[in-house]
Amino acid sequence: MRSEWILLPAAGALIGWFTNFIAVRMLFRPKRPVKLFGRWVLQGVLPRRQAELARVVGETVERDLLPVDELVDALDVAGYQDEVVDAVAGHVARRIEENLPDFLPVHVKRAISAYARKVVDKEAAAVMEEVAGRIKERVRRDVKLGQLVREKMSSFDTDRLEQVVIRVAAAELKAIEVLGGVLGLTIGVAQAALLSVL
Repeated sequence: MRSEWILLPAAGALIGWFTNFIAVRMLFRPKRPVKLFGRWVLQGVLPRRQAELARVVGETVERDLLPVDELVDALDVAGYQDEVVDAVAGHVARRIEENLPDFLPVHVKRAISAYARKVVDKEAAAVMEEVAGRIKERVRRDVKLGQLVREKMSSFDTDRLEQVVIRVAAAELKAIEVLGGVLGLTIGVAQAALLSVL
């Protein structure tokens, strides 16, 4: 067996894997711009484009993934109404019972407290519907999800951003490296075959 059948595929696989290994690392490094020959600037894609990435992700979240209108619709403020009304009514009833004069009999205090609770239950339900509507409108007007995401991503340290990307795409990044080796091996085999024919 001739040596080119071993050397060319092995060299091709090594070169293919190594170049893809370097390419994947260059997504994140160098973190700070490095001048080459006083002319070119070398910096990792993510550190260099972090602000643009944050802007695009923010816009995508706000426009496509979680539009504010859908968030508001999912925010079922009225669904919490019974819980809030019950808590307020209970608190009002307790405070009234505690602050009534001591000369009043206990059953009178309890009756006044129960009446107050009944009034609060009835009135608070109507108030809660109005408040729920105002909360939804305020969320629509004031919540800027895209801006929040953009600010959060822009403030990420590049190490943390790298960790997030690797956590999400570790298998794919490893596959790119392996694919480089497989492609290099294939080219090496093709070269060895071509040399054998010639």
